[in-house]
Amino acid sequence: MEFVLFSILDIGEEMKIYDIGEQEQIRIIARKGDTALEFAATILMNKKDILFVEPITYENQVVDFDAKEVQVEVLYVREDDKPYVWNNCLIKHVEYGNKKYHAIYSAHDGKKTNRRNTYRQYLGVSGLLQIKSTRDTRLVIVKDISLTGVAFVLNDMSLHMEDVGDFHLNFRDKDCGISLHIDAAAEREVDAKGGKRVIAGRIQKCNVNLNEYIAVKQKKEMAKRWMK
Repeated sequence: MEFVLFSILDIGEEMKIYDIGEQEQIRIIARKGDTALEFAATILMNKKDILFVEPITYENQVVDFDAKEVQVEVLYVREDDKPYVWNNCLIKHVEYGNKKYHAIYSAHDGKKTNRRNTYRQYLGVSGLLQIKSTRDTRLVIVKDISLTGVAFVLNDMSLHMEDVGDFHLNFRDKDCGISLHIDAAAEREVDAKGGKRVIAGRIQKCNVNLNEYIAVKQKKEMAKRWMK
């Protein structure tokens, strides 16, 4: 199983975590050792520099972000699509106003990140690539996906990023029982071992909610040691 975690790029732009407004969407990334798990959440309240979200559960159990050796990051994508990341956040299961929440606090400023380096969910499944300009189709391996991008592996080294351009990518996720249909534009390429080329593109359109899809993928991979 492969996980690609955040790479932080400090470009001098910072944000307080309590500046995230109510009803905004965030993602919570919990790391323990080599394992990374990701959850979607909506800010319900913003009180006294603390964010409150619905208790995050799995199989009717509350996730314990306060467990030993767990490191927590929070990701927020603003309207201009520039992600901010807060490292070393504290998340506790609390009761406030006779209701239970997960309360989120960070003593550190959020850093704007390079969007290309945000969390990517490894897939490793077969897919069908169609190049829009030529309607040429190729069988590929869909390597990973994020909220904004998707990467696939080509066996044909004669094809470059410029040749692919705008493309359709279709694949079936058997574990989740859904098919994904993605429109994207090629932006980067990297040559890999064994005569393979990885091409990554910016997602323009997708038939599923990627927030929900990635969250489901993560929950399916969740270990019991994260629960209480």
